[in-house]
Amino acid sequence: MRKLRVAMVGNPNVGKTAILNALTGGNFQVGNFPGTTVERKEGKTTIDNVKVEFIDLPGIYSLKAYSADEEVSRKFLFEGDYDLILNVIDASNLERNLYLTLQLCSTKSPMVIALNMIDEAEKRGIWVNSKKLSEFLGVPVVETVAVRGEGIDKLRKAIFNPGKCRISAKSREEAIKLAEEITRSVLKKKSSLTCVDELDEVFTDPVVGMLIFLSAMWMLFKFTYQVASPFVKLIEVGVDFAAGLIGSKNVFYSLLSGGVIKGVGSVLVFVPNIAFLFIGLAFMELSGYMARAVFLMDRIMSRLKLNGRAAIPLIMGFGCNVPAVLTARGIEDSRVRFATILSIPFISCSARLPVYVLLAGLFFPKNGGEVLMVIYLLSVGFALLTAYLLRTFVFKGDADFVMELPPYRIPNLKDVFMNSWHGLKHFLEKAGTIILAMSVVLWFITNYPSRVDSYAFVIGDAIKPLFSPMGWGREVSIALLTGLIAKEVIVETLSVTAQNLHALLSPAQAFALMVFILLYMPCTATMAVIKSETGSWKWVAFSAVYSFLIAYVTALTALYLLRLWLIYGFG
Repeated sequence: MRKLRVAMVGNPNVGKTAILNALTGGNFQVGNFPGTTVERKEGKTTIDNVKVEFIDLPGIYSLKAYSADEEVSRKFLFEGDYDLILNVIDASNLERNLYLTLQLCSTKSPMVIALNMIDEAEKRGIWVNSKKLSEFLGVPVVETVAVRGEGIDKLRKAIFNPGKCRISAKSREEAIKLAEEITRSVLKKKSSLTCVDELDEVFTDPVVGMLIFLSAMWMLFKFTYQVASPFVKLIEVGVDFAAGLIGSKNVFYSLLSGGVIKGVGSVLVFVPNIAFLFIGLAFMELSGYMARAVFLMDRIMSRLKLNGRAAIPLIMGFGCNVPAVLTARGIEDSRVRFATILSIPFISCSARLPVYVLLAGLFFPKNGGEVLMVIYLLSVGFALLTAYLLRTFVFKGDADFVMELPPYRIPNLKDVFMNSWHGLKHFLEKAGTIILAMSVVLWFITNYPSRVDSYAFVIGDAIKPLFSPMGWGREVSIALLTGLIAKEVIVETLSVTAQNLHALLSPAQAFALMVFILLYMPCTATMAVIKSETGSWKWVAFSAVYSFLIAYVTALTALYLLRLWLIYGFG
């Protein structure tokens, strides 16, 4: 059977994924380009007895290789194995899109153009003469509305009859000039203030837009965690029931119930949250609102050498660091993406809150609210400081951030489902296996040789001297070790190993412990997704060591400062 490889190229937010969905029926895989963390989608379908493979390259504005995405795309287009280019263009932003098209012409590859979102262009008073555009460029131009499947059949036929550009630009200046000339010739625009323009003024307003953004984030939080909560509890009950049913009669049953089933449960318990998060993000992205939110936040984040897209995962981190790290994949600039990912573990997730509530309630009954406020301020401060330092000294360079505001539209439910499913599938395949393996290892060290004298206690005794400057005993050391499984496990461990926390800790030591728990090494699930999103254990090790050192120094400083305050401030 004949095979055909098609490279899909276009600016961000032009609907490439929607076209890929329409052409393949959603049959595509998400991975990375070899040796990079740049996302790559590959879809397969059969058209007229020909196997067609689509390689969806990352959304780019240029082939000049200013960013990692552009570098990967350029290398593939000039050196990769493909038969033709499918250039997807947003009809409402023709001139900007043609700048890339004219650069693609320099590859001398056969090409077909999908003039997408033609309906949105017409709503904005823009009409493009696709026939005239095809005559100018010398390649087939097919009008499409991918979300409704319009023009897809014509596009399938056009793929087998591509053309080669009859014009190209030798320089950036020539490409800009040609794009302007072609646009003037093929485009007619009715100049008037549209409903879209009025909505943009509201959503990007520094005051009103920020209030809308915070409301949208609050609703996303509620949707991600509260709506998912019954499903999470159902999974927890199911896992506990299955583990209890098997029991722990011998080593094998104990491994199966406590290691494997609990390990699978530690993966599944994240599925509802992550699924609802991706559904919410897909609605925001496909509706066109996400781009406005990112544009709004860019004014603030640029001061930290980040860009607007970094705000979303950092805010999501207050719910759970795992989906927050996964959300960071929406940041196109790899330097900003890595800095954001490595900063997220400092954001205090909801799993740490039970520990704060326990310690603040016991040791600061009159000032618990103020103590919690300090903890959360430290969380935000260290996350933003880390991001700034990483961008200044490790991931250097200006943040590449160019964005066009896509049209508003009602999201297609099929596209929402497909986008959410591929994100969830990525988590299960990449991070899920690591979380399962880590859970089994941690089960082993907390249960052998025996539960009352396990390797965890041996390790706890071994690392106890490390925490002697803080005055923390064996019980705290073991709790911090089990906290690597999940931070909320610290409460359970302390309840088992320490009968009276007042006998173990002073108020200053308790506050220092809260600070340490806030900042020290990420849980195993977060480390797993850091590995899957960065593609290297190096950054997992960096995150673990860096956060531990920050936590140690900050907790020790907090201990002595609070001691002085309690002695001299209230004495």
